[in-house]
Amino acid sequence: MQKMWQIWQYFDVRMIIVGTVGSMFTLAFVIHLLLFSSPTFNWFQSSETLPPAAAQMVPLPKGR
Repeated sequence: MQKMWQIWQYFDVRMIIVGTVGSMFTLAFVIHLLLFSSPTFNWFQSSETLPPAAAQMVPLPKGR
């Protein structure tokens, strides 16, 4: 446990941070492309309008 700090001699911290940010950006980009390619989640070319949230609500049953 005393030599745990030596692991950073093998890896460059800046490159790890850049690689993590780059992979997260790539993952977000791929997820957005997949969502835009499906007709269900493509909100840019959707011609139908969503019903208001109040129309989907049902009243609660009467209490005691």
